[in-house]
Order: sequence, then C-alpha cells, then structure tokens
Amino acid sequence: MILRLTFCLLAIAAATVCSKKVEQVHLSLSGRPDEMVVTWLTLDPLPNVTPYVAFGVTKNSLRLTAKGNTTGWADQGKKGKMRYTHRATMQNMVAGQLYYYQVGSSQEMSEIFHFRQPDQSQPLRAAIFGDLSIYKGQQSIDQLIAARKDNQFDLIIHIGDLAYDLHDQDGSTGDDYMNAIEPFAAYVPYMVFAGNHEVDSNFNHITNRFTMPRNGVYDNNLFWSFDYGFVHFIALNSEYYAEEMSKESQKQFKWLEQDLANNKKKWTIVMFHRPWYCSSKKKKGCHDDEDILSREGLTDKFPGLEELLNQHKVDLILYGHKHTYERMWPIFNKEPFKSSDPTHIKNAPAPVYILTGGAGCHSHEDPSDHIIQDFSVKALGEYGYTFLTVYNATHLSTDFVDTSETTGKFLDPFVLEKN
Repeated sequence: MILRLTFCLLAIAAATVCSKKVEQVHLSLSGRPDEMVVTWLTLDPLPNVTPYVAFGVTKNSLRLTAKGNTTGWADQGKKGKMRYTHRATMQNMVAGQLYYYQVGSSQEMSEIFHFRQPDQSQPLRAAIFGDLSIYKGQQSIDQLIAARKDNQFDLIIHIGDLAYDLHDQDGSTGDDYMNAIEPFAAYVPYMVFAGNHEVDSNFNHITNRFTMPRNGVYDNNLFWSFDYGFVHFIALNSEYYAEEMSKESQKQFKWLEQDLANNKKKWTIVMFHRPWYCSSKKKKGCHDDEDILSREGLTDKFPGLEELLNQHKVDLILYGHKHTYERMWPIFNKEPFKSSDPTHIKNAPAPVYILTGGAGCHSHEDPSDHIIQDFSVKALGEYGYTFLTVYNATHLSTDFVDTSETTGKFLDPFVLEKN
C-alpha cells in the first residue's frame, strides 16, 4: 500500500493521473422505472476487490449499496491499451426522489454526485443531439452543463458520433471526452448509440464504455428501446446498413417488428444516426446510398425501415450525421404532408423528421450552402441541440437550442398534437 501511494504521488508530480482513479462516471436508464444504472472506468484492474455504488437520500448517509461488475477490454490501437469498465444498477428507487451516490471500490471512491430518479408522471424534458466532440463542441458541452445545473433536463440522448473519435490516440480522446461530459452525464441519464465514427473494430468503444437497455438480441448498446411516461423511445443502428452487415440488419428488423407490435405508449420516437431526408449541397438533398439504404432496403438482405415505422404510426424521427439542424414536414415515401401552420401540426399522417447533428463536430455545415428541399420547414446553422418536451398524451414540443450562450437561445419552437 505504501509503495502504491508513493507511485501515485510521483505520478501526480509528473502531471499524470494515478491509473486506479475513478473517472468517466455517467448514468443511464435500464428500461425499468425504479432503476438507475451507473457506469465508470479505471485504467487499472481491481484485483481481489469488488466495485460498487453507495447511495442514499442524504449526502452524509450513503447507506445503500449495489455491487458492480467489471469488463476488461483492449483498445484497438497499436498499444492495445487495457481499460476496465465497471457497471452497477441501483434498484427500488423512488420516483421523484433526490439521491446522492459515489462509485468505486476499497481502492478509491469517486466524489459524491446526485440525481433525481425520474418521475414519469411528470412532463419529460430531454436534450437530443448527434455529432459532438470537445473540439468545436465545448460551447455545447458548457451549455449542457449549465442547463443541467439549472435542472432543465430529465434525459440526454446522443444519437451517434461521439468525441471524434472515442478510439483516437489509443482511446485517450474518448477518455478526455467522457471526463469532459461527466458534469452532466453523472447527474442526468446519458443515452447513446452508434454513428459511423463508432464502427471501428466492431463498435469496440461504444460496446465497452456504455450500458444501454438490453434488447435480447445482442445486448451490446447498438440498438435498444425503453418507455418513459407517455413515450416509447427506439434507437436503431443505421451502421448495420452502411457497413453492409446483412445478418445484423435482419435481426434488428425482426426485433423492431416485435418491439413496435408490443408498444402501447401514446407517443413513439425513433432515432438513428444517418439521415433519410434533409437538404444538402445536392439537388436531391440527403440521398447518399449508404444513408438511404436503411430507409428503402434492398431485397431481403437489407429490409427497409420506413414502411414499417409509418405502419406503426411513429410520431417523430430524429437523426444526425449531417452537421446542422433542420426540421421537416411529416414525410412518407419522399412526399411531405404540408398544413397551414408549420409550427403546430395536429394528427400528422406520417412521422415528423428532425436532423439534429449540429451539437459540435469537426466540420460544421451552414444551410446557406444547401439547396433547401420542398419538405424542409426550418434550417439553422448555429451550434446546438434539440430540446424535447412531452407534456401528456396529446401534446409534445421540440425546439432548437443555440448554444453560443450558456443560457441557450431557442430558435425553432414546434408543437406536435394528436387526439
């Protein structure tokens, strides 16, 4: 123990970090309303000790505990650097209750964080975005941290392309990103799924760094669903199509068919990374083969998704990949359904589409460079994210939050209503 302490002190003096340090703490939902999952990472294994979370309703009395499990995994870089992801699930949580918690082991514990267990009888408030890194995305990270401190969110969903890239520099880019977002991800559930930048080495980093709801097929964080209040959320992996992974595409489709058939919620929101409809520099807009394959399909090997989602009356579809923001009319089979008021649509005959990939990427896009399509309602070039509010069984709203100021500026108010 004395030798270990000496080593850590020397490491700190050399401006490095003791590798048993608890870091990258973040929350996620399991799909059960009385649970909260916490995931964290150490750069060293924890031999002969058990990771755990200690939690309670007061900061000075963390009397409840839940044991964690550990996954050791190697980065795909030349060094094959090992990391150790620890996961624990807090159970029997009371809706609306404020909890304090810290994670770690007998080796070292984290600082004390807190969260409020979601009360799903109340309106849901969520930030949804894709394509965020520290490089050019710090203003969005800062605004999300400020908004979290102001209790503006119940949920944050990142729809692919994390950190640019999680695996860069032997994974240290991913470590830096996960530590940078800890001030919001350790306090509000942070849900993720894969974009094209997570494909490397069979989705190695997104599989091993996170803990998403289990789907019963692969259980590897790549596609999932959960209920929250009036909403059924579905996250799909569009990269199965772009990477021509036909077996996985078919299994995901079969799972989706069953998931939609079992869905009893009033609202259904579907998310994936690659866009089906949006404006771009091309006359046809978003029409790259690898992007629209999941929409149209190709024989039985790659079953198309649009008809299935429309058949089950999906209300809202969000995606990223293109580094900007654009809200579309309800669309099915390339045809928009327009009405008198683009800011308030009632009983939409098809899903409303929102491109929300402008949180903070390496190559931002501006609508002034795009050929605006007939189905487009609002296109914005500011950095930011989509703010979703689900009020009840009949009304939800979205808005675009410009993150150039930490207070946030709302630029695209929209209401979706149904009987």
